[in-house]
Amino acid sequence: MPIELLRCYDCGNEYGHIGTAPHPGRCPACGSMCVPPAGALTVVDRPFWRSANGLSKARIRAVDAHERQFVWEVAARGSRGTLVAVEVDGVRIDARGSDRLTPLPAAIEGAVGELGVSDVETSRLGQPE
Repeated sequence: MPIELLRCYDCGNEYGHIGTAPHPGRCPACGSMCVPPAGALTVVDRPFWRSANGLSKARIRAVDAHERQFVWEVAARGSRGTLVAVEVDGVRIDARGSDRLTPLPAAIEGAVGELGVSDVETSRLGQPE
C-alpha cells in the first residue's frame, strides 16, 4: 500500500497516511484542518489581475475530497511567479515565512499555467523528508 507523507501547516507535525483513499484532512497531533489537500482537487475559480506594469496576481480556489476550501495566491511578473500564501478553510498561511507548506499540487500548477504563469517559485518551501 502507498504511504503519503504529510506535514501540518499549523504545528509542523510530519505524519504518514497509508492507503489509496483520501487522508482524513486533520492533523493527528493537533487536530488542525490546515493540512495538505486530501484526494483529488477540483479548481472552482481562478481570478487573475494584471497591471499595466506587468505585475499580476492569481488566486486559485479549489476544494479537496472532503470539501475543504483551499486558495493558492501567486504573484507574478510575466511568466514567473512566487507563491505568496495558501488558505485552508479561511486560515491564511504566509508562504514567505513558512517552512511547513508543500509545493503546488498538479491541479493548481496547471491552473496557474493556463493563466500564463509557467514558473512558480516554491523552492523555499519545506517538504516532509
